[in-house]
Amino acid sequence: MENASKALIMAGGLLIALMIASIMVYLYADYGRSAKEINDRIHERQESQERNEYTKYTGSLENTMYDVITVVNKARNDNANKGIVGNTGHRAYITVRITNYTDSSGIAKVRLEQRSTEELNKLLETYLGLPNPPFFECDIKEKDGLISEIIFKAI
Repeated sequence: MENASKALIMAGGLLIALMIASIMVYLYADYGRSAKEINDRIHERQESQERNEYTKYTGSLENTMYDVITVVNKARNDNANKGIVGNTGHRAYITVRITNYTDSSGIAKVRLEQRSTEELNKLLETYLGLPNPPFFECDIKEKDGLISEIIFKAI
């Protein structure tokens, strides 16, 4: 009889240990799922904020060269933060161009995010020297759900 009660106590202890282990596994899996959901939401919010930094220029017909240079600097910083400077084939790389606009240096005809600060300053000086500087319309191209190209068109 004494052996039977010890066996029941041992079985009960084993059942309690199994229940505790099951609860621990469940909590671990649930915590992992919750952490992934939170991480996904944070990532979505960051992408949305990044997108808003660019999309605020679309629809406006009063973008100036200052706005263009601001977008160029933002694209350069985003490319650098992603570690893809100069890697134009990367899916997250952001290119900035101007179409329908000529300047004496030819700087506006190339990818502006790859131009040096001195070249961008020269472009800005040329723009400011014009008697009637043009405004720009902004168009954004996406690739795989990411902004890939920002095109400003002189109007």
